[in-house]
Amino acid sequence: MRTKRILALVAIIALVGIVASSLLRSTWHVKAQDQAPTTVTDRLSFGMIGITAGQTLRLSVANTLPASDRSSEPPRVTLTFLDSDGQRLRNRDGSIVRRAVQLDSGQTTFLDLNFDDVIAGPARLELRAVVVVQTPTAAGTNALPVDPCVPSVELVNNQTRRTSLTVNGLPAVQRTTATSVVD
Repeated sequence: MRTKRILALVAIIALVGIVASSLLRSTWHVKAQDQAPTTVTDRLSFGMIGITAGQTLRLSVANTLPASDRSSEPPRVTLTFLDSDGQRLRNRDGSIVRRAVQLDSGQTTFLDLNFDDVIAGPARLELRAVVVVQTPTAAGTNALPVDPCVPSVELVNNQTRRTSLTVNGLPAVQRTTATSVVD
C-alpha cells in the first residue's frame, strides 16, 4: 500500500516537472496594440438663453438607443451652464453647477438651474447650456450628430411648473479626438 502511494507521488511530481519544462521552453507571442484607444469628445453648445427670478432652466440629454442595445460602450456626458463670459456657472455655495454621468442605452439625465439658487447678480441672467459627450470609439468613426445623444433645453416657471420655452434643435458641435478623457 505504501509503495503505491510513493509511486503515485513520484508520478505526480514527474507530471508537474514535464508540464513546467514544456511551459519554460514554449515561446510566448505578445502582440503590441496598433493604436491607443481613442475617445471622441463632442461639445454641444446652445445659444444664449435669459432667465429671471422664479424660473428654472432644465438641460436634458437622452441616449436614444433602445435599452436592449448594448452593442457599444455607453458615452459619458457632462452637463453644465456657462455665463456670458464663458465661465462655468456657480451656485450660492460656490460649487459649479454641473452633472456628469455614464448614459446607458435608453437612459436620460438632466440638470436644473434655478435662478434663485445662483450667486446674486443681475435681475436677468444670460447663459448657455453645454453638453460634453465623450465616446470611446474605433478609429474612423465620425458620425454627426452625436448619435445617440440628443440634448434639449426648457425654461420652466417655478410657480406654475409650466414650460415657457423649449429648444430641441441641433446645437453647435465642436469635435475633438484624444487618447485621454477630459471634461
